[in-house]
Amino acid sequence: MSKIILPVTILSLFLVTSCDKNKIEEGVSQELAEQRKENLLEVTYGLHFDIPESSEEDITAQNVIYIHYKKTQARFLYLDFNENREKLKRIEVNKKPIDILFENGHIAIPSDLLIDGGNEIIIDFIAGDLSLNRNSDYLYTLFVPDRASTCFPSFDQPDIKASYFLELGLPLDWEGVSNTRAFQVDTTDNRKLLRFSLSKPISTYHFAFAAGKFKKAHDDQSGMTMYFRETDSMKVANNLPKIFELHRQSIAWMEEYTDYKYPFLKLDFVLIPSFQYGGMEHPGNIFYRESSLLLEATPSVNQELRRASLIAHETAHMWFGNLVTMKWFNDVWLKEVFANFMASKIVNPQFPEVDHDLRFLMTHYPSAYEVDRSAGSHPVQQKLDNLKNAGTLYGSIIYQKAPIMLRNLEERVGPQAFQTGVKDYLSTYNYTNASWDDLLASIEDHTSVHLGVWNKAWIKSSGMPEIEYNKSDNNCTVKISNDTANIYWPQKFQYQLTNGQDNQIVDVEIVDEYPATFSLDGNMDLVLPNYKGTGYGYFKADKASRDYMLSNVDSYTDPEVRAGVWLNMWEYVLNAEMNPQQVLRALLTSIEREKNPLILEYLTSRLQILFWQFLTPADRHLISDEMDSLLFDLMALEKDLSLRRTLYNCYVGIAMSEGGVANLKKFWNDEISLALDISEQDHIKLAYELAVRDADGHEQILAAQLEKIKNPDRLAQMKFVMEAVSNDASKRDAFFESLKKADNRAHEPWVLQALSYLHHPLRTSESLKYLRPSLEMIEEIQITGDIFFPKGWLGNTLEYHNSKEAVQIVTDFLSDRPDLSSNLRNKLLQSADMMFRAERVLSTKQSQNL
Repeated sequence: MSKIILPVTILSLFLVTSCDKNKIEEGVSQELAEQRKENLLEVTYGLHFDIPESSEEDITAQNVIYIHYKKTQARFLYLDFNENREKLKRIEVNKKPIDILFENGHIAIPSDLLIDGGNEIIIDFIAGDLSLNRNSDYLYTLFVPDRASTCFPSFDQPDIKASYFLELGLPLDWEGVSNTRAFQVDTTDNRKLLRFSLSKPISTYHFAFAAGKFKKAHDDQSGMTMYFRETDSMKVANNLPKIFELHRQSIAWMEEYTDYKYPFLKLDFVLIPSFQYGGMEHPGNIFYRESSLLLEATPSVNQELRRASLIAHETAHMWFGNLVTMKWFNDVWLKEVFANFMASKIVNPQFPEVDHDLRFLMTHYPSAYEVDRSAGSHPVQQKLDNLKNAGTLYGSIIYQKAPIMLRNLEERVGPQAFQTGVKDYLSTYNYTNASWDDLLASIEDHTSVHLGVWNKAWIKSSGMPEIEYNKSDNNCTVKISNDTANIYWPQKFQYQLTNGQDNQIVDVEIVDEYPATFSLDGNMDLVLPNYKGTGYGYFKADKASRDYMLSNVDSYTDPEVRAGVWLNMWEYVLNAEMNPQQVLRALLTSIEREKNPLILEYLTSRLQILFWQFLTPADRHLISDEMDSLLFDLMALEKDLSLRRTLYNCYVGIAMSEGGVANLKKFWNDEISLALDISEQDHIKLAYELAVRDADGHEQILAAQLEKIKNPDRLAQMKFVMEAVSNDASKRDAFFESLKKADNRAHEPWVLQALSYLHHPLRTSESLKYLRPSLEMIEEIQITGDIFFPKGWLGNTLEYHNSKEAVQIVTDFLSDRPDLSSNLRNKLLQSADMMFRAERVLSTKQSQNL
């Protein structure tokens, strides 16, 4: 392999670092990161990967690193390479070959071989496979948060930004895409070499490339190119114009809001069939899960909104996270909160018919509450001592609670001060790194509002406030009942006071004057807290008020009020203050009447949770005929195809009566469609649902469905998931055993789908035996899996269990493992929370009112 020849401009870019420790620990400790950063000026990586056609062959590679070194007393400069020593083939420092010194995933470069100023390090190596995601005819990298060093030697920390010059040797019929455009292509009979232009300074986790048999489509208006593998040309053609349009609109909105032009050299995106996330924001080279962007012919409004929001989210990252990057991963939430918050703003003008305040409420609050009500709650800003644990920081607090916090901040300081502070932040720290404190300081420069208590509560504290009211004479006092250390969660919300006929809306603001008080009309004996749901917390109410909400929720014409009442009532169910069976009845009534797609989707999801987790098997059988008939009739009569699709999704997930299962067969066999486009993905799901219900002929249905699939990626996925769906317990046992090998978990979305069927509520008694082994695997899964996989593994394993035995298994595991990291313990407590609550409800043997 020939040495890379870099452009002359690269020779002026330099970096170095060192550490005084005699023994280096695994990962990148905060101490090592800080020491390296002190001696840093600039860095450039010149990377060459020679990628063979077979995924079984090694990828030979070379990294030419130009660094600037500030001479210190340290003995070594440490590079990160979290792979086997045997994969390092040769190291040369300033033209001199050296012995390879390797310890705990680090390459030690003797500092006496380095000079003050510019240095060149050349490393020949075999690329690590962990984050290369290799398939039979394509691969893609995924280096977030600390995985670049599992592939190539680097300084793998976010605040050592570098420029990249990349070469890819590929089979002749493969495409290649990276952060910049390929400026040169050399070809031979069956190989080609792509050379990509020098990148802007980016963090290691932002560097990315994909290569393989991809098709591509180009947008002349924007210059964007989309790479994809979908074989359904009609589906691609139907989606393509909207996908490009949404990207163009998102860029235009961000440029106007930030007063900062798109900061990178180009913007392409790659659609990957089994991508681990919805999307990943590599600068100029976004990766998406293919199904997130290529929608079926009759998508619901919510599906279209989710696609638009995903595109807006990843586009916003070009400014928040890519242009300005956090210094350390304890502030990873900072890039995500801005991406989600800005996505909400971007999508608003794209869907003028949608109530976007309602959508913000339904998108963020339920998921944030899911974590904050659990014993696994944690602050928005978490502690992190080593980057090897950075993946455990991700979750709903970052993605869902933090945008609520940011909207609260914007409201406190005012939109103008907020926007001006954001502009200053981006212009001050462009192409470098900054912290939450840096952003807060930029905003505080433009406001007189003191944010100390606000910051302590919303950013530094875990959990959510429990907000109660006390009526006395003609006054009502509102306070935080779980307030500790003066943490009273400054925010605004409303109460509705009513006597059943007359109503009064009262604004409540918890700021400097605390507790808050307001006058109370003595005639108003019922109180509906958190009117319209905009406040954040557990809003307590007396029994008479709770009963009034349950009886009157459908009477509110304002959808935000209905949504807020339902959010309240769901918390009352989970806190054993409302009877689940009564709420299930109310849900059926509301689903029959509800015409808002956002609320209907929420109601159908709560219905499925109550049906599968809060009812005994006997009670499910008692009500299944009635529920299936009602949902089918509603589908048939609903004129709005988006609402009909939501009802269909619920029906497929819940139908278990004889008539319901018969209808599932008819949908699969195309005997009925109710004017819905029953796609190939729908047919595959129907086959799974029939199999897990042990429907007559389901084995033939699975085999026939497998035969119909033409797309190779979907075919491979179905072959994988079928083993978990099988009604043969020995096959399911063998499948679970196979998951103990990391290689068999490589396609994480496949694994998660399989787990949802392995632990389907109709099979929880049989899958109970998998719980303890699954929990014992979680630490290894955290090491080998990507950032969302540990939580997904736990969630899809525990989601539908509600027995005393299951609760005991989790409790015993936590007791037996006091050394389990706090972040993984939190993930387990979050995932088990619904199971704990459902078991408590079922064990009380509440009266059944079905």
